[in-house]
Amino acid sequence: MGNEKVLKAAKQAAVERFAMPLDGIHGPTHWERVRENAIYLVKHSGGDALVGELFAQLHDCCRESDGADPSHGLRAARFVESINETILFLKSDQLEELMFACEYHEKGRVTDHPTIGACWDADRLDLGRVAIRPNPQLLSTERAKRKSVIDWAVKRSHGQKATLKGS
Repeated sequence: MGNEKVLKAAKQAAVERFAMPLDGIHGPTHWERVRENAIYLVKHSGGDALVGELFAQLHDCCRESDGADPSHGLRAARFVESINETILFLKSDQLEELMFACEYHEKGRVTDHPTIGACWDADRLDLGRVAIRPNPQLLSTERAKRKSVIDWAVKRSHGQKATLKGS
């Protein structure tokens, strides 16, 4: 199965699993911005692009609340594992990275792992949607820490068109 088919099937599985309003702050619009962030960041970090895009689609799909939901990352990791043999078809190292990125994405950690760092940063760069400017100290990749990248991401999270120049 090609990556595009895997990504489409993963998004469909995430939408079907998502128990909250699809137009909410943790729904598919957020996932799409995180996907765009992940594509950009893995290109510069040397991370795994497929894992980054799958993270974007799946990291919040098991949320039960827009408020505090401390187990949603763990639920997402377990969901990823449950659909790997039928939808994702990831190699063991990719599966481990995706599960780890999902499980710990909201715990405030940073890492020097190029894929996991890009995943976490891709999500954190979209905090502007809830009126939080991303803190560079809580970002893992050097690219995400750039003021120009943060400004770009915040504009996009507010629904504004933004272009990233020279980054």
